Amino acid sequence: MSAAASALELRDVVLSVGPPGAERVLLRGADLRVGEGEKVLLSGLDLEARTSLTALLDGRMPPRYGTVSAGPVRSGRLGRVSPSRTTTVLDAGDRPGPAGPADLPCADDPGCVLVLAGSAWSGMGVPGRYRSLRLDGGQFVEVEPVAAPREPARVPLAELQARTVEALLAAGIGHEAAEAASDVLVDAERRGHRSHGVALLPTYLRRIKEGGIRAEARPRLTEVTPAVAAIDADGGIGQVAARMAAEWCASRAAAHGLAAVAVHGNNHVGMLAAYRHAFQERQVAGLLLNTSGPSVAAPGAARPTLGSNAICLITPTREGEPFCVDLATGVVAAGKIRDAANRGVPVPSGWLQDLSGAATTDPRELDRDGSIPLFGDYKGLCVTLLAEILAGALAGHRVSPDVGKQRKHLDQVMNCSQLFVGFSPRHLGPPDEPSLEGFVHRLREAVRAGHAAEPPRPWFPDQPEEDHAALADARGAEVPRSVLDELGWGPS
Repeated sequence: MSAAASALELRDVVLSVGPPGAERVLLRGADLRVGEGEKVLLSGLDLEARTSLTALLDGRMPPRYGTVSAGPVRSGRLGRVSPSRTTTVLDAGDRPGPAGPADLPCADDPGCVLVLAGSAWSGMGVPGRYRSLRLDGGQFVEVEPVAAPREPARVPLAELQARTVEALLAAGIGHEAAEAASDVLVDAERRGHRSHGVALLPTYLRRIKEGGIRAEARPRLTEVTPAVAAIDADGGIGQVAARMAAEWCASRAAAHGLAAVAVHGNNHVGMLAAYRHAFQERQVAGLLLNTSGPSVAAPGAARPTLGSNAICLITPTREGEPFCVDLATGVVAAGKIRDAANRGVPVPSGWLQDLSGAATTDPRELDRDGSIPLFGDYKGLCVTLLAEILAGALAGHRVSPDVGKQRKHLDQVMNCSQLFVGFSPRHLGPPDEPSLEGFVHRLREAVRAGHAAEPPRPWFPDQPEEDHAALADARGAEVPRSVLDELGWGPS
């Protein structure tokens, strides 16, 4: 900021609201300086915070501690009060509505303007040269502007595979492990799940460097019975132990009718549906469950205390691809929010809450201790608890509050766990119908029959993946240019 004279200044200000003993402290020794003619967007404020700060700035509420220096201040709602040559404080509301970014005063307008706004305004492009701040922990923190979105690049799948393997080999990962991880990441790109694709690779490489992923790890499988096994992943790259589990589980289920493998001491394993091939080859149904670090808020909660755990059902078909149901228990996978950040675009409303529990569309809030709501309210909580008990407590002797977050603790093994269960239709069903494919077709037709006319595609869970795969096979996978830049792969 320039050394121009201050129009408004807060020094070491403490501001609290509410009755004694139940105060809410809004400012904790906060400092703020707004120069003459400067325009500032202050986001992350709920209604009480905006009302209280407005009263502080226009002189109607004294600070509990510190000093507020300001000349004449006008205040009001955005769109209803015009800026003057003095200081204007505008309440922009929780999110853009009838009065939005286009109504914000331009940089060339006279006087200084302080816009108080909810979390949904954070990082938004605004007219002119605005300084963007947010309230975090009682302090005013600078917000980096969101970069203008760039069109993703199309990268041929073979090139993406080769580059991913090369990057992992250079980081010290063995060839077999590098191939396993690359297969899973590129498969996710091919099927349209960029959240679980090569955008994860920079994090993997940092974790290898810092020790959170042990490059020299050797997973160890212990057979408990001919159909039950446990795998110690040894803190290695997660796809290796997960692939081992899928192969052993599918093979033993095909032989014995039912098999289960528990994996513990593992790191991120990627998209669970990527392990479908072992089950398809052996004509075995697979139920795969995974726990992850806290990123999800329980119904009504503001803080992330549970994992966006994953559940996947693989149903084999007679040929081609199996039918897969693969979902996270948050309303969206965390990686889809980070994909939006990589592309410089906001996330849809309802996907994310900031640290205060307020809804936000700024994807960067996830890594500022924001949270993803659970899908389906309390029914969604029940579903995620299935994974917590089966994949967490049973398979790994820990649940998601005990699992490390891979971006936050780069030097620590996540210690997430998985449970893979295989079911053989040949053993469990009537002898005259060993295939499940006909039943999947029956369910497709039941969904179709619920529509008065032919339903628009997609109308069944595997159709988006089919469409993305066909496009990726023909034209390559879409990769955000920010990811390519971070990996040093340059334009493609």
